[in-house]
Amino acid sequence: MTARELPAKKTPVAIPELYLAVRLQLEPLVNARRAEQGKGAASAEELRAATVIMLAQMALETGRFKSISNYNLGGIKCPKSWTECYQHFTTREHFAPPVASQYMAEAPAGTKVQKVGEDADGKWILSFSGPHPMNRFVAFETLADAVAHHCAFMVGKPAPDGFREARYVEAVDAALANDPLAFVTKLRDKGYFTADPKVYSKNVASIAREYAKLVPDTAPAAPTRPVEALVSLAATVPAPEPEAARVEAPAAPGEPAPVTPPPVAPVDLPRIGEPLAQAHRPWWIRLLVWLGRVLVRRPLP
Repeated sequence: MTARELPAKKTPVAIPELYLAVRLQLEPLVNARRAEQGKGAASAEELRAATVIMLAQMALETGRFKSISNYNLGGIKCPKSWTECYQHFTTREHFAPPVASQYMAEAPAGTKVQKVGEDADGKWILSFSGPHPMNRFVAFETLADAVAHHCAFMVGKPAPDGFREARYVEAVDAALANDPLAFVTKLRDKGYFTADPKVYSKNVASIAREYAKLVPDTAPAAPTRPVEALVSLAATVPAPEPEAARVEAPAAPGEPAPVTPPPVAPVDLPRIGEPLAQAHRPWWIRLLVWLGRVLVRRPLP
């Protein structure tokens, strides 16, 4: 793919969906690396722990996946050899004062580098904006491409001359051991981030505990067909037949046929405001009724 800058696009993702995607990509890479080292395959518990911790670190880098842009899952910057899509957006980094001063003095035209604060270790916090190499981040058009890149970026990938390990593979080993603190420490030692490692590791561990309650305990089964080919269950449910087109199913052999009750004729009731129909009574009954009314009205002696 030719290197080009993608337009800014928010690409939020759901935790269960991302967990499944990362878990399915992570397993073959981890096991291929272990096989070359003469080790056995990773257990389901190890892979689950590693996936959850990696998701927690991604969440910290992307505002819990709500401010994620162009599927950059872990705030990964473009290496010098990057030849695929990218995007520039404002970022903050922590540097020692001499290094920070140099960045501010050598900011390329069209970019802005300014000090916005200091951290607990006395490092300057710089904000980089514009097309600066410091804020040039990898970008993807699909979640599948992003997950494949991120897992290979962290673990490495098979190559003709042997498994090619990534820079942060030791951090993945710590995640497989369910050790968020060691995971963050390895990332920090290899230069993944410049923020305060104490705060960073505390946040990763907290989010990992939260996400561990949201994902399944068992290993997900590999899909038998591409995700794009799967359709919603709701779309496969046939629409109900029209009332006139329904036909009663025949009774099974040996069973009595269903009995359909005869239709009940509707009762003709008077409309509102109409008097009820009166039945015609004989003359002598009408006479007795009249005499009874007259006697009731007469006063007693």
